[in-house]
Amino acid sequence: MSEPTAPKLTTSHRAKSEGCGEPRRGTPFGVWAALAAAAAIRLTWLSRWPLWVDELATLQRLGLSFAEHLRAMRGNHPLYEILLRLWASPGSGDAWLRLPSAALGVLTVYLTWRLLLRLGRREAAIGAWLMALSPLHLMYSRMARSYSLAVALALLSHLALLGALRKRKAWLYVAYAVTTALMVYANLLTCAVWAGQVFFLVWFFRRHWRRLKPWILTQAAAAALVLPWMGYSFVGAVTWGSDTQYTARQYGRAAKAAYQALTLCVGETVHPLNPWIVPFAAAGFGCALAWGALRALRRRGGMPCYLFTQVVVVYASGLAFAAAAAKHLAAVLPAWLGLVALALVRIRSRAWRVALGMVVFGAMIASNVNYFLGCEFADADMVTPWCEIVETVERAEKPGDALLIGYRMDAGARDMFARYYTGGLTPEHIDFDRWREQISEAEKTRSQVFLLLHDGDPWLEVEDWLRDRGRDVEMKPFQNEEHTLERIRESGLFGSGEAYYSPLYRLYRCRPTPGGRESGH
Repeated sequence: MSEPTAPKLTTSHRAKSEGCGEPRRGTPFGVWAALAAAAAIRLTWLSRWPLWVDELATLQRLGLSFAEHLRAMRGNHPLYEILLRLWASPGSGDAWLRLPSAALGVLTVYLTWRLLLRLGRREAAIGAWLMALSPLHLMYSRMARSYSLAVALALLSHLALLGALRKRKAWLYVAYAVTTALMVYANLLTCAVWAGQVFFLVWFFRRHWRRLKPWILTQAAAAALVLPWMGYSFVGAVTWGSDTQYTARQYGRAAKAAYQALTLCVGETVHPLNPWIVPFAAAGFGCALAWGALRALRRRGGMPCYLFTQVVVVYASGLAFAAAAAKHLAAVLPAWLGLVALALVRIRSRAWRVALGMVVFGAMIASNVNYFLGCEFADADMVTPWCEIVETVERAEKPGDALLIGYRMDAGARDMFARYYTGGLTPEHIDFDRWREQISEAEKTRSQVFLLLHDGDPWLEVEDWLRDRGRDVEMKPFQNEEHTLERIRESGLFGSGEAYYSPLYRLYRCRPTPGGRESGH
């Protein structure tokens, strides 16, 4: 019985003749251009948006001791923040804090090209451009979070695995075990990527089980590297997973399936009901992904099958796990975009290839424009205009005024405000168990009180209470946002959205009304 060889890393004789099985040395000009474009949009104006609340939490943990930092990361993925300690401090600027993620984002484009060379040189070049312009990857590689690192490590894991299948070198098995373990330390949900690799190996060696022996040892080594942290974090991870629902999961798996696919294609900066982008993106990406998937199933082997396995396993894991959002699944982007690149090169009709390419790249570019303009963000907290809010307070404040910051969940809004605030007041967090007493105490000794309330706070009750006490209340709204899922549930896909808009934050300036009445309630 003949022994199996490595997967066919090309998809046609034409690709083999181009030297794609063993990639040529040198990087084509088109790939250098993709790297330049990736660097331009990832490294430019990194302080365009204030820190996201998750980034602020990362920044604050940098001030802890190493042991305290590890305890704070229990149930989470620690690698990125531990490495970030070597680069930044709690006093670092926004751009400096985000620079490692952006640099890793550029590296990811190069690694994507290296991975997809096993499909063909044209496929690899187009795949590099798709990753360079990927809206989801762009946004998260411009944030001080672990997602950019996880994608880069996932690519290194893929490259090590495929290299070991071809060359059977001991150092490649070791490299695979180490990069896979580091990938999981960078993002616990990349266990789905790991599972996809194991599934492919089992299928590939299905007729030659003895050849699995080195891979069983390699997987055991990777598991041994991961086990210490997983054992320590298991309870916290399970608690987080059971208490959290992302990406429309609260409206059922069908809603999540649709929205998850949309975000992997055009990121989180396209409104799901945008009639100018979503239908075309769904058609373009849908056709390309379907063609790539059929190609993989028809070949039943090789690189397309490997990419297809990754997409199926990771996507299914995202649907099954309620706490999984698109950002947690970003490690599947190289495989996801690889199938798209395969279609954009191998569909026989040139007209269809051009049409699909225009739709796919056009949708990505439109979403990226939205990102830089601050339009249609799925998570409004990512683009909260903290600098504008701070400037409004600083222009109107006087010495001795009170400044109270809401946000029912925690003190994150106060901390974010304080990061950009340079005035003379002391921001205090509102305890909503005793907000009446807290505001009353501030009014007794201060000429005016500034209140900043989040949309999730009891702002209407606070407004009524202040006016009932005879206060002169001025309110300025910031960041008008639509409650899209509520709108869809109550008004349908084509209902008017006007009734479902509200400011994310409301800034109140409260002063006594001359001759106004006081109430003790």
